[in-house]
Amino acid sequence: MRSLVLTAVVLSVALGAIGCGTTPKKPEKKPIILRTAYDDARAGADASKEVEAEMGLYKDPALTAYIAGVGKVLSRYAPLQHFDYHFEIVDQPMPNAFALPGGHIYLSRGLIALASSEDELANVIGHEITHAAARHHAAQQEIARRQMLLSMPALRMGRLAAYGREQELDADRGGQFLANAAGYDPMGMSTFLRKLGNVERQKIGYSRLPGYFDTHPGSTERSASAAERAGGARRQPNAGSEASRNAYLKRIDGLVLGTNPAEGIFEGSVFVHPDLGFHMRFPSGWQLTNSPKAVGARSPNRDAMIFAIVEGPGEDAHEGAKTFIEKHGEEYGVEVQAEGAVKVGEIDAWRMQTLGFMQGTRVAADLTFVPFGGLIYRLTVVTPPRSADKYMGRGRASVRSFGPITLKERQAVVVTRLRVVPAVAGESLSELSKRSGNDYGIQETAVLNGLFADARLSEGQLVKIARSQPYVSKPASH
Repeated sequence: MRSLVLTAVVLSVALGAIGCGTTPKKPEKKPIILRTAYDDARAGADASKEVEAEMGLYKDPALTAYIAGVGKVLSRYAPLQHFDYHFEIVDQPMPNAFALPGGHIYLSRGLIALASSEDELANVIGHEITHAAARHHAAQQEIARRQMLLSMPALRMGRLAAYGREQELDADRGGQFLANAAGYDPMGMSTFLRKLGNVERQKIGYSRLPGYFDTHPGSTERSASAAERAGGARRQPNAGSEASRNAYLKRIDGLVLGTNPAEGIFEGSVFVHPDLGFHMRFPSGWQLTNSPKAVGARSPNRDAMIFAIVEGPGEDAHEGAKTFIEKHGEEYGVEVQAEGAVKVGEIDAWRMQTLGFMQGTRVAADLTFVPFGGLIYRLTVVTPPRSADKYMGRGRASVRSFGPITLKERQAVVVTRLRVVPAVAGESLSELSKRSGNDYGIQETAVLNGLFADARLSEGQLVKIARSQPYVSKPASH
């Protein structure tokens, strides 16, 4: 949950698109028909805003600039199109990459961590540039329109790059061509795909959003084909050099692995946000979710939800409630049944009991507006009216749990970062792990580095490990 997303009205990701009332009365924005590259640019610009709101961007200006620099070099060799390329890092722990129409290209931090050289990175970026330059989205638009893909609902975000088999193979070929033309080793496509297959088999990772495996089919056959193409390519003089590999590893040293505490974390059913400074408990056994827009939980029977969302800056709960109704009440058809001042811990809050519709279904919703740390939070409990007696009490208990995090909770938050360490001649991954304080298991470390678990390392060989440390909170940006 990011502090920068202040005006969202709906809960996203696994909880689905939720409003507090009826379907908005304003006309729904129609997807742009991708007839030309200009249409691609318009559609991509719109969709990029949704990607950034739903998935969040990884805040590392130096690393982002580096990725963009590699991308810009590769794009010089791409077929000319009437749009500019943009490169960003999404704050996602699983390996993932996708391109929007018009050249908006995203890599996850999980993918950047898995790559072991700039050659591998360049081949992946070239793959995505090829999708954009070849206008594969336009070719797939009939499917996309049926799935409302370009409207970017979060649950369908993982299908952004769900291209056909021939398009994927074409992007592999194109990525290798661009990489080779720019001076990179086209074998990087094969080695990366092989590691990706190992990750898939090991099933490392997290399920906040769909990952690369949902969008890019088969890795074994593609890795072999890529290796064959690379063998026949005219290699550039510096392609695949050890110095290039080491330079890349040093660049990604410090990258966050796994859950990013800057988004807030769950400790059991308690959500703790160290930067915003609050905690909130959700019912045990409910499905938990955390996105840049909201944090929340859904009942096992999928007939109730509780979520917290930042409405915007403010100090007065009642004013926050009035602003919400003025801004969204008519649009969403919110019917306020009762309202009044309440206490959430020691905080003066304001609660509204409402009726309305959610995706055509009548719902009851409690909206509690809580001022905290210069922001107004909206804590919502929503369920069909027939289930209100069953869930509202539980939901209000969850709302009452909202409050400042404790010192113990803050001290318990850790961040795991990628660290690069040199090996001693002849040592094993197990020996290196013990010596360096590696928090990953041997198999995870082997996959991360593209090595066999029983590999013996050479003197000075750089190895990626995971090391956990206390998380240092950063002041929230309002």
